[in-house]
Amino acid sequence: MTDSPAFLSKSVKKPNDEEFKKLLEQANQSIEKIQKQYDAVREKITKLPAKSDNNRREEIKTELNEIRDKQAELKKSRKAVYEQLDAINDSIRKKVNAIKGFQSKIPFKTIAEVDARILELESKIEEGMLQEITLLKRNRLSVEDVVEQQKEIDRERSIHDEIKKNIDESEANKLSDRYEQLDLEFKSLSSDQNKQREARNQLYDERNRLKQLLDEEYGKLRKLRDEHRKANDEYYEFMRQLRDYKKKQEELRKVQEEADKRQEAAKLELELASLPAFENEIALCDNLSAFLEGFISNASVKENTPTTDVKHIAGAFEGMVIKKKDDDVFFAGNTKKKQQKSSTPKEKKTDTLKIPLTTMEAFFEIKVTVPTKISEIPITLQKLKERKQYYIDEQPKVTAENKRQAEEKIKSMQKAEEEAKAREEKAKEEKVKVVTEEIEAQ
Repeated sequence: MTDSPAFLSKSVKKPNDEEFKKLLEQANQSIEKIQKQYDAVREKITKLPAKSDNNRREEIKTELNEIRDKQAELKKSRKAVYEQLDAINDSIRKKVNAIKGFQSKIPFKTIAEVDARILELESKIEEGMLQEITLLKRNRLSVEDVVEQQKEIDRERSIHDEIKKNIDESEANKLSDRYEQLDLEFKSLSSDQNKQREARNQLYDERNRLKQLLDEEYGKLRKLRDEHRKANDEYYEFMRQLRDYKKKQEELRKVQEEADKRQEAAKLELELASLPAFENEIALCDNLSAFLEGFISNASVKENTPTTDVKHIAGAFEGMVIKKKDDDVFFAGNTKKKQQKSSTPKEKKTDTLKIPLTTMEAFFEIKVTVPTKISEIPITLQKLKERKQYYIDEQPKVTAENKRQAEEKIKSMQKAEEEAKAREEKAKEEKVKVVTEEIEAQ
């Protein structure tokens, strides 16, 4: 018994079409809902105002660049004057810092304050005050220096202001005012464009989000269909393999039945061939001898007519009957053929032997001459005895030969079956090879 194929160990069920249709409907409803939202967003995008004309912005940018260039030219042409002003400012700044540092050390800002303090101390002179008066006089000199520096600062500031007055700032101021005006307009245009861009980008983001959701839902739908198709393919492939398997099993069963029948027939033939040969012929010799002996054993009764009933004759033939006709006893076969009536007067025959056709055929089968007279029976009995002995002598050799021929026939039959099976297997392998090559070529 062959093992079950691997595919039978798997549990393959037919996909539930109703459940699949239900899931398919749910997926389509979800896609339809998202599609409506997606179309609405796309419609909003198409209704957005056209992008602002950038020509004005470009004009502003060009003019701003031109103003910056003019300002740079003005600054370059007045570079020497501005350098002088920068030097004066630097000198003033240094002197102011020096004065502030000195004033942080001396509590007097003017010479008058120092002289007033000296007079005050001299009027109240004491021993311990002379040192302070000396220090104040030295500080007076420092204060005088501060005063001189302040005067120099005032002079440099006056020069700075005079130089600055002589610079024509009208053109620069016009350029600066125009620059500020254009810059405000440019920022206003950029702000409007930014707002439009932000609104547009929000719609684009929403559109992209819905598009991603649609793609995901379509992916789920494709996956659902692919899985259902795959399950269907697996199921029908399983059913096809099952049908092929059953068909093959049925073919194998029939082949096995035929092989069993052939095996049984070969076994029977071998058994028959193994039986002793000439058993039937030997039996025929015995039966025919018994049949003929029945005629001569009771020859004195009723003019050599045998009184033995056919039932008492050993091995009597089927259809053999005894008939009486004008006190003559003869044997005739129980055939449908009617006896031809003799038109001549009845004549008493004492040596005539009539034998049925079936009995005559038995003599023919063992090749012994059929006796036609009772007087020929002894010779025929001797021939039957000799024929029987011949069969007995030849029986071992013929039996062995029959057995050998049967065995050779069985071997030849088995060899033919094996060759046919080998040819069938080779044809299957060739077919599989051709199919495999076709698949690989595709």
